[in-house]
Amino acid sequence: MNIFDLMKENKQEQIAFYTDTSVRLRTILAIHSTALGPAIGGIRIMRYSTEEEAMFDLVRLSRAMTYKTAAAGLNFGGGEVVILDQGMPRQEGLFRSLGRFIESLKGRIIVGGDIGVTEESMEFMRRETRYVTGLPAYYGGSGDHDSMCAYGTFLGILACARFKWGSDDLAGKSVVVQGYGRVGSRLSVYLKEKGADVTVADILPERTADAENKGYRTVCAGKVYSRSCDIFSPCAVGAVINKETVDAFVCEIIAGSANNQLLSDVDDLKLRKRGILWAPDFIINAGGIIDVVEEYLGYKPERVKKKTEHIYGRTLQILTEAYDKNRSAQETALSYARRRIETIKNLRGTFPGKGRM
Repeated sequence: MNIFDLMKENKQEQIAFYTDTSVRLRTILAIHSTALGPAIGGIRIMRYSTEEEAMFDLVRLSRAMTYKTAAAGLNFGGGEVVILDQGMPRQEGLFRSLGRFIESLKGRIIVGGDIGVTEESMEFMRRETRYVTGLPAYYGGSGDHDSMCAYGTFLGILACARFKWGSDDLAGKSVVVQGYGRVGSRLSVYLKEKGADVTVADILPERTADAENKGYRTVCAGKVYSRSCDIFSPCAVGAVINKETVDAFVCEIIAGSANNQLLSDVDDLKLRKRGILWAPDFIINAGGIIDVVEEYLGYKPERVKKKTEHIYGRTLQILTEAYDKNRSAQETALSYARRRIETIKNLRGTFPGKGRM
């Protein structure tokens, strides 16, 4: 794998490597774009089969974050950090070492927790760098980014329902939620309160049991794609829409919080030919990053909720444009984000002055 070719292909600004043998830390950082402002992104601890696989995941996630922040109206770019899981202890030293690495970049990227990283982990990092977010409530953080991610996804689903059926009333509509984790469980509550008939699928038996105890029907995770429903909501891993699954879905709408749901952008149009409406994930799941950014800037719950509520109208706007112009929803959403990036870049080419004459 040629790293510079990979960067050129994905228009990547920076890829950096860092090791600290004292805590068995091996990490890779990617910054996709800082055109709108400093990059922001998650830290995930993952076990990859190869370093190439880790790089592919990293670059894809950092690029998606650029478009997510741009489309959400935030003045941040996209980045991501991957810690290669070698079975090392996930203790204070590991995260403080990573915090020193982040501090050395002098604010080019602000990081928050993702897979395998807790609020306590971010608290350890905060002792070494100011460029972190996703802190516990007692440390000045919002304490719960997942709720806002679920709320924004719920609003995106309502917008899809309105676009598809002329009404966002979900009473009697069947919804399958794939993934009953921190976001999927909260989303299920919103959907149930709106009158939807919710079925849950999760690969973890304890989550499935929890869903059943809360009154939800469940379906085997291995049969979830062919489960007949009105709305399929992927809220777990990415790339769930691929050549193996694209013809298996038996639903009218696919809309969920999972990142990078399309393995290939062409699958969006394949779904449309089957009469299935797909909502671009980085548009409707932006509530979480809005919450994270607002924490970094100075948290005000009412402002976070107001910004997240724009997801409803933004989703309708993008779907309307996509169908009017016979373009894929994914490409229309990407164009929406790119237009904002180019507009702000051009504005910043104009000198605003430095005060009084």
